[in-house]
Amino acid sequence: MAAWRKTLGSAGLGLLLVGQPARAGAVDDARALIEGHRLPEAREPLEQLLAREPQNLEARLLLARVYHGVGRRDEGIELLEPAVAAHPDDARVLGLCGGQCLLRAGELGLGLRALRLARRGRDLMERAVRLAPDDISYREGLVEFYRQAPMVAGGSLEKARGHAEAISRIDPVRGGAWEAAVLMQEKRYPEAMAACDRALSARPDDYAALFALGRTVSESGLRLDDGERSLRRCLEKVPTPSEPSHAGVYYRLGLIAERRGDKIAARRLYRSALDLEPTFNRPVEALKRLDGAG
Repeated sequence: MAAWRKTLGSAGLGLLLVGQPARAGAVDDARALIEGHRLPEAREPLEQLLAREPQNLEARLLLARVYHGVGRRDEGIELLEPAVAAHPDDARVLGLCGGQCLLRAGELGLGLRALRLARRGRDLMERAVRLAPDDISYREGLVEFYRQAPMVAGGSLEKARGHAEAISRIDPVRGGAWEAAVLMQEKRYPEAMAACDRALSARPDDYAALFALGRTVSESGLRLDDGERSLRRCLEKVPTPSEPSHAGVYYRLGLIAERRGDKIAARRLYRSALDLEPTFNRPVEALKRLDGAG
C-alpha cells in the first residue's frame, strides 16, 4: 500500500503551572509554533496544557498535528479517537483523524492493522465530506486514498474519479489536478498532461497544479524538463497541510532523474526526501531499487 502523506509546523509557550488555568494565548502560541515548523517546541507545552485541560479540543487537535509532523502517528491517532467519539459531527476532527489513519496505513503496508486503519480512515474522511461537502481538502485525501490503496483496503478508481469531479465543480484548478492523477492511474497519459496544462493555464502558481504536472511527468516520462521545472517551483513555496509535502516533491524529482539515467542525482534527491520525512516508504524503496541495479 502506498504511503499518503502531508506535513506541518513559531513564538514560545510559557510554562503552564499546575493548578492555574491555561492562559488565553497558549493555544495561539502553539499554533504559531506549528505554522513556523517548530514542532518539537510546541509538543511539551501542548502536552502539559492537555493534561490540565483534557476537554480542550483545540489543544488536542494541535498536539495530534505535532505528533503527525514528528512521525509519532500512532500517538496522534490515539489522541484523536476520544475527540472523534466526543465530537462525531465535527468535520475537522473526523478529517484529521481519518487522514492520519490513512497515512499510518500507507506506512504499515498490507498487514491486518494497516487494513483496519485504512478502512477506518476512509470511513472518517467520507463522514467529513458529508458534513463539509464544500471543503475540498477531505475530498483530496480521499482521491489520493482511492487511487493508491489496493482493492482489499477499499481502493477504487471509480470512487477516486467521483471525488475528483466533485472537486472540479468547486475548484476547477484543483479538481483538474486530481482528475489528472486519476487519468495517470489509468495510463491515459496525454489526457492527464492536458488536464495539468489546463489547471496551470488558469492558475500558474498553484502548488497542487504544479505538483500534479511533476507527478504526471515522473510517472509518464513525458516532458521531463517541464516536470522538473514545476517541481522546483513547488520547493519555492510552502505547502498547506492538505498538499503534498516537499518530501514528495524531492521523491518525484528523483524519479525524473532516474528516467534521465542520472542515478547519482536520483539517490541525492531520494535522500533529501528521507531527510524531511524519515518514514516515507517510497524513497526507501527507490534507493533499494537503485542499489540493486548497481
